[in-house]
Amino acid sequence: MRKLAYLVCGLAALTFGFSSCGDKGGKGGGGPVDNIVEDGFYVVGEATAVANLQAEGAARAIMAAGHNENDGNALRDGMYEKYVALEAGKTFQLVLKEGAVETTYGATLEDVTLDGTGDQPVVTMQRGTMTENATLSVKENGLYHIVLDLNRDGRLADQLILVSPVKWGLKGSNNGWGFTEAVASEFNKETMTFTVEGAEFASGGEFKFSYGGGWKIELNTEDPIIKANSNLGEGCTPGGANLKVTEGAGTYTVELVWTLAAGNVENSYEYTATRTAASELPETLYMTGADFGNWAWDNADVVELIPVHSNSGHFWTIKYLTANNGFKFSATKSWDDAFATQSETTGVTEVDGNATVTADGLYMIYVDLANGKMAVEPAQVYGMGDCFGGWDAETYPFTLSDDGRTLSIEVANDGNLRMYTTASIAAGDWWTREFNIYNGEIVYRAGGNDQEAVAATAGQVVTLNFADNTGSIQ
Repeated sequence: MRKLAYLVCGLAALTFGFSSCGDKGGKGGGGPVDNIVEDGFYVVGEATAVANLQAEGAARAIMAAGHNENDGNALRDGMYEKYVALEAGKTFQLVLKEGAVETTYGATLEDVTLDGTGDQPVVTMQRGTMTENATLSVKENGLYHIVLDLNRDGRLADQLILVSPVKWGLKGSNNGWGFTEAVASEFNKETMTFTVEGAEFASGGEFKFSYGGGWKIELNTEDPIIKANSNLGEGCTPGGANLKVTEGAGTYTVELVWTLAAGNVENSYEYTATRTAASELPETLYMTGADFGNWAWDNADVVELIPVHSNSGHFWTIKYLTANNGFKFSATKSWDDAFATQSETTGVTEVDGNATVTADGLYMIYVDLANGKMAVEPAQVYGMGDCFGGWDAETYPFTLSDDGRTLSIEVANDGNLRMYTTASIAAGDWWTREFNIYNGEIVYRAGGNDQEAVAATAGQVVTLNFADNTGSIQ
């Protein structure tokens, strides 16, 4: 492994000057970029589209500089990665080019089955130690993610490598940030397409591409753990910000195209998200009744429910309900589409066509129009984060006041205040139903980004009044 020491000099001349998603390079002046073979690490061999460094388009086989997800996604010296299509049963190698010298590396690999723990993908990959003058092979045709680390800082056990099969899919508001695997096109060493059809998004719905349902993949198991992103975000960059649909709510076909290319990972990818049908799910929902506008849709006291982030057709509100006083819902503030219940409803009784509760109290009202469900239950609100003592869900509950109209909690530690509510049929993570207090007003996250931080001090009491959407931190 002596020749690896030359990488400090050999890779110093390597530059990554390629633009992001969709620009494959090679179209500017100065000759065909794909035929300029710079010093660096390459993935070549019969299993790939590039047999050796003398082949046409060999520059496309160069590996990209790697980013350590476990270090704020910073570039890591001596870490490299590449997405490449590999043919089963044929060999490939990692070739280090240093001027006129080419050194071949393979690896001693072992199968490692990941089950999604630690936000890793559900996949059986291979992982091991790099070996000079060796080759590698895979058992199935497909796209693979190759990550290596040369242990430049001497903190790892050795020069390490992983080879993971890649089955792209979506994590996003279309599936409550679960995972929907894409359908891959026929195996091809030059380009492959991964397609998800029938993805339902609300207006501005967000998503990322992920393989195996993971966010990251670990190169080793002992500190310091080196992690590569197993997702693509904005600009098709690994670990980038969430992507968004731009054609409004509806059903989308999302395609991710991989093409063998030189430079950064994003140079190999482009995507489209095309709306195939407008959504039939409403983007608003209102509630009126004896206590909420006195059955007049144009009354200022009519309640506008809050959309659940990343879940089309899901809405919620917390309100004090009076026993036997009816209420109804409408997406348009009209009796034409008004309703009292859904096909699966808990916590309310329909009387004379109106929803009612049998006891006065502060209730969480959750309506899931996408699945025909509704739940009206005693309100449950929780604190979250270091401000309260940790990040375990449903661990720091607010306390209901004696009159049953407000909720409060004492802050345990100095820190930023975060709060949310839940319900028995609630979809998505806790932050999809998050809110905070700004200038005495409860402001709901709804479908927006992270809310601005609100500082709180140990010993302060947070009080919430959902009747008029006010709150205090004292």
